[in-house]
Amino acid sequence: MMIKCQKCGFENQMGSIFCRECGEKLNMDAIDPNKLQKDVDKEKLIKRTKKRIKGAISGAITLIVVAAFVFLVFPDLFPFGHMRSYEEPTANEASVQQKFKAATGGTAVGRVKYSYPEVNQMLKKQVVEPLLEIDSFAKVTAMEVTYDETKNHPVVYIWVSLKDKVPVLYTLYGGISFNAPEEGSKEPQTQPLKLDVKRLDIGRLPVYVSKNTFLNGLSTLLENEAVADFFQRAKEVEFNAEGMTVNFAKGGPSNNMAPEASASSKASSSKTATSSAKSSANSEKAEAARQKAEEEKEKKRQLEEERKRKAEEEAQRRKEKEEERKRKIEEENERRKQEAEERKRRQEEENERRRQEAEDRRREREDRRNNNYNGSSRSSRNNRSSRNNNRW
Repeated sequence: MMIKCQKCGFENQMGSIFCRECGEKLNMDAIDPNKLQKDVDKEKLIKRTKKRIKGAISGAITLIVVAAFVFLVFPDLFPFGHMRSYEEPTANEASVQQKFKAATGGTAVGRVKYSYPEVNQMLKKQVVEPLLEIDSFAKVTAMEVTYDETKNHPVVYIWVSLKDKVPVLYTLYGGISFNAPEEGSKEPQTQPLKLDVKRLDIGRLPVYVSKNTFLNGLSTLLENEAVADFFQRAKEVEFNAEGMTVNFAKGGPSNNMAPEASASSKASSSKTATSSAKSSANSEKAEAARQKAEEEKEKKRQLEEERKRKAEEEAQRRKEKEEERKRKIEEENERRKQEAEERKRRQEEENERRRQEAEDRRREREDRRNNNYNGSSRSSRNNRSSRNNNRW
């Protein structure tokens, strides 16, 4: 708040008695307490307005950045941002199943060629459909392999649904090969795939990750016995524009030779026992998957309850903070009101004092005038009396 000099117009700081420009004593009577309060409120209003404008600009920038990120990662959430859609494979399902069984059962030996519709049909039946039965936060809904002739490498598309509501498309660019099984090994490869990751896109957003990171994530999608048998027998793979060519080793996962037309009854019973063992292993894996799904569901429920509890605590904290802010504002307003009343009272006392001083000075002048008049009257009477005496 500034005090304007009535003589030169210079604006002085509040609390000044004399003008810093011309030295004239400032007229404190001209200060209106109500105007002081209005000026203070106006300055605070300006500050609050500037702060809100800055906050609005910052919030708008943050919103734009978040919206851009969401559009890049989840473009399918927007009506104008749709990406590649899944195409149902056109290969004959029975033929594809027969070729897959030949590959995993040991009858497929040497170089076997699969077209991309056949590859995608196998992915659908052996990978995607088993994964759809598992209740999880991120669920794989479709997979597709194509070939980029301009870059001379395959492209893998993986569609994932978050909470069965938010679609995400992962696009992998790069080479894919198989780890050859060790000689005499009876166990499936723990990491059957080898990836030469050129680029990974999540939605439209390119993400550069290490090969091992993506390999570990992709390997978990292929954890079933039939697919493991497929990889166990695959020595090498080649991708081109026409499809995928796999070079299979002889024998099945236990390194048995491929069954012949004149196989003995002993070999037949061995195969039946192996099939029973696989069925039992599949049942155990299904039970383990069910238990894991239940544990995951319970964990999600606990996390949701914890999230709600934290949200309630945060709401209560904000409510208390808002109440405290209102209380401080009320106290500040009351303090300002008291200060304004105190200034007004002091101003009235000062005005009364000045009025009393002016009244005292007026009375003093009147007394002096009266005294001077009385003195002159006595002197005149004395002079007349003296002249009369002299006559006599």
